[in-house]
Amino acid sequence: MPGNDSTHGDYLAELRQIAAAQPANTALIDGETHTTYGELIEEIDRRAAGLTTAGLRPGDRVALVAENSAHFLVTAFAVWTAHGVLATVYPSTANEDLRYTLDNADPALVLADHSTLDAVRHAAPDRPVARIDEARFAPPAVRSGTLPNPPEVRDQLSLICYSSGTTSRPKAIMLSGSALYNGARTYAEVWRLTSADRTIVCLPMAWLYGLDSTSMSTLLAGGTVIALRRARPQLIAEAVERHRATFLPGVTTIFTKLVSHLDTSDERPDLSSLRLAVSGGEPRNEAAFRRFAELTGRPVHDNFCASECFPLITYDPVADPYPVPGAAGKLTPRSELRILTADGEEVEVGEVGEAFSRGAGLMLGYWRDSAQTAQALTPDGWYRTKDLVRMDEDGYVYVVGRLSDMIIRGGSNVSPAEVERALREHPDVRDAGVVGLPDPVYGQAVAAAVVPQNEGGFDADAIRRDLAEHLAAYKVPTVLVPVDHLPTNPTTGKTDRRAVADLIAPPAGSLQGDVAR
Repeated sequence: MPGNDSTHGDYLAELRQIAAAQPANTALIDGETHTTYGELIEEIDRRAAGLTTAGLRPGDRVALVAENSAHFLVTAFAVWTAHGVLATVYPSTANEDLRYTLDNADPALVLADHSTLDAVRHAAPDRPVARIDEARFAPPAVRSGTLPNPPEVRDQLSLICYSSGTTSRPKAIMLSGSALYNGARTYAEVWRLTSADRTIVCLPMAWLYGLDSTSMSTLLAGGTVIALRRARPQLIAEAVERHRATFLPGVTTIFTKLVSHLDTSDERPDLSSLRLAVSGGEPRNEAAFRRFAELTGRPVHDNFCASECFPLITYDPVADPYPVPGAAGKLTPRSELRILTADGEEVEVGEVGEAFSRGAGLMLGYWRDSAQTAQALTPDGWYRTKDLVRMDEDGYVYVVGRLSDMIIRGGSNVSPAEVERALREHPDVRDAGVVGLPDPVYGQAVAAAVVPQNEGGFDADAIRRDLAEHLAAYKVPTVLVPVDHLPTNPTTGKTDRRAVADLIAPPAGSLQGDVAR
């Protein structure tokens, strides 16, 4: 029955308490529509009743393929209220991956909006589909005979979060309601969120960063979620000014583009209401973040974790009003971190190793993929992040790079993130993406796509000489290619390294050398 939310953790129960205490306060802003906390609960219960009437049973999976909106959040909460399992799918998922994902999730019902309805119906012609953005939410009878949820997981399944699928088929991460509650509670606590906060959510709500870390944490604090369908700089700036937003979470690329927009715009929007900006999901761009602080008066703090185990590392903006240069922050409450060598030994303080994490937000495993689960989780319950990090004596964690991104040149490891940081410090460079390209002599060449600071371009030799003062010689890029912008993942907004490699790869049959093109 709607209202009995205990099987999905304590989140919805607390949300009801907040709504009872402040029913007239604004919970959601979506364009011109403002939804109060009282209206939010009423609509959650109405939609949950509709799902139950349609035949949804406890544990049935409901796939949600939609753009950011108030409807998205209300419907997600309604699925949980009706004791269903939510499966979130990026609305920009390509047709082949969408077909695979919906077949993999085997949902009893698929929910879409006006922008995704046709693609969903094409990808899943035999499954019942309903729109979440119609005035009357009336789902058809759900499908029966779907696959059962895995019985061997340690907690009750609440969410299947599909990855963006940029390097392979989308991964299906299983999370419990208690993990989601812990994530929202921890971020609300560490980021000092209150009922006065107004959060811009331009990150996809299909991503945990957009759904739990930002939207659900803001609501758990009694604040207001401002839903944006796109992470376009002009839209973000206008929303901050219009709604007097206090919190802007994003990825590095979003802040880099926003800075560029502010620097080139004829009108300077008023962003003085911001009290907190947090970037996560990709390496920091310190030059762009410094410029953001100059333009807004606020620094950009960091957030580092994986959807498989979150939260992990971030900043408390009161304890650290300014981030430590290069550091992602400190370990969050109720989380654990081990930094290990390739042989599984603990590293010394300040030494680099692979990060292993566990805590209340640890995933239950990968849906329908026990082999991948066994590779990702150790027998004693640690998640192998495949990220290289180090921790200093004060507890600050520095992310060195991804094991999978590592460039091996002449037998030496090169972290693209380290080279990108050095490039971004150069006055002639606005942004940079570093990848490894085939090299007939050294195995791989360090190659960089460079967005020049000015229209006049850059002097490649001068950049190399400058980098040589900060990096080992084998880390200095031998290929520097000017580009107008870095290609990004259309779902998350992060730099797409595979697309960067395709963009700057030389013609077939040519040799790599000390060249700039």
